[in-house]
Amino acid sequence: MRLTHLFVLLLVVFSGGCSSFKTTVDWDPSVDFRGFKSFNFSQSFDEIRLNDLDKRRVKEAVTIEMEKRGLHLSDKPELLVNGYVTSKEKVVVTNTHYSGMSPYAWGPWYSTTDVNSYREGTLLIGLIDVKQTRLIWEGRAVGVADQSGGKQRTGFINKVIEDMFREYPIK
Repeated sequence: MRLTHLFVLLLVVFSGGCSSFKTTVDWDPSVDFRGFKSFNFSQSFDEIRLNDLDKRRVKEAVTIEMEKRGLHLSDKPELLVNGYVTSKEKVVVTNTHYSGMSPYAWGPWYSTTDVNSYREGTLLIGLIDVKQTRLIWEGRAVGVADQSGGKQRTGFINKVIEDMFREYPIK
């Protein structure tokens, strides 16, 4: 359940205009990605710690991006899609100092300290070459998301996955 909250946080980050997230990718440059024509999701993908709605949203978004690149969903895939979600607690401490000084008088100094915590989440999507049984591509999204739901959450997930696949070796 804790990781579900993380993913919800990720969703908010990706859906909000002022939210921040970062996607990065890595791949094996020796692999010819044009040779792959089919994909499916690994059994372990279904075990990632997301609620069923978010798992389906991620699967649908990945399927859309893979199909854009000429791959199709198959029972005998050449690529397996794997996923992983994690989160960690972050703390931000802000000290603010106020002066009572004005052009007309001097006053006391005031100081406030605010402590805020939030969860930063990471979503990893990996592509595994079935024949070679090795990871050949990985996308990573890191950020903080709010508690949006429904169409907004679906749009957020679509945006995150689209950003990940923007650097896929085949456009």
